[in-house]
Amino acid sequence: MRTDRMRGVIGLCLALLAGSTAANCAEKPTITWLNLDWQPAWINKGPWAGKGYAQTGERLVQAGMPEYRHTEQAVVNVRIYTVLKTMEACFATSSYKGIDLSLEQREGLVFSAPTFLFFYHGIIARKEAAPRIKAHETNGRIDFRALIADTSAQGAFQPGRVYSRWLNDIFANDPNAGNMFRWSGRTSLTQGMFKMLDAGRFDYFIDYYAMLHFNELTEGNGGEYSYYPLLEHEGQFGMGGIACNDTPQGRTVISRINELLVGLRQTDEYTNANAFWLMPPGLEAKYWRLWHDEVLSRTE
Repeated sequence: MRTDRMRGVIGLCLALLAGSTAANCAEKPTITWLNLDWQPAWINKGPWAGKGYAQTGERLVQAGMPEYRHTEQAVVNVRIYTVLKTMEACFATSSYKGIDLSLEQREGLVFSAPTFLFFYHGIIARKEAAPRIKAHETNGRIDFRALIADTSAQGAFQPGRVYSRWLNDIFANDPNAGNMFRWSGRTSLTQGMFKMLDAGRFDYFIDYYAMLHFNELTEGNGGEYSYYPLLEHEGQFGMGGIACNDTPQGRTVISRINELLVGLRQTDEYTNANAFWLMPPGLEAKYWRLWHDEVLSRTE
């Protein structure tokens, strides 16, 4: 009888505990974190799984906000900002204050203080394409407008994707952009571009140095490709931020994120996760100077 009674008491306690836990979870507001199958921002497979720079930042921010329930949702690159505005959601790799977004994309969003620093896109190409690409070089940088007018070199980009405001203008308004190969995918965005490059679909594509760095680490093909900075980006750098839907919750979330970033951006775990992927060789001194002068100095 005593054993049965004890079992009943334990069962009742467990039921009450489970009910209390469920109630607490139900009471927490939910943030849906949008993500892309785009390496090395998010890395879900292989030896670098979980070590993407966006993943690390998200994980640390989420850990500092236990008052919210955090969920994830994969989205397609070209629909990020459309989806973001339909729910209580945030996106970790937007541009700071939406500076590289169109007015339509930026409308209805709120943005955090800077979360990462990067140098804008360049050209990733196989070694064989070097003579055609370097024909348009000025002071170590490629004149992109001149390059896309040269039909002997086939370039590629992803329409609908957010590039820099300078490249966005070229893709939208330069008639020679029509010479470029257009590709849009849903998964393995970085690997997909390299596979098509290797298959000879095009000679070069536009992307960040970080994509080349990731490909070399995971595929072991260092030295097969070259990276060329663009003349259009000379003297420029970019900062990323978290974008959330502009709702009462979204504004509260951004305010809370900004509080957390003051400390997080000075920790080794946070800064190293970003610098490992986003700091090109030869630009170390410039990267850290900008990190301290431009990123850490901004709190909203």
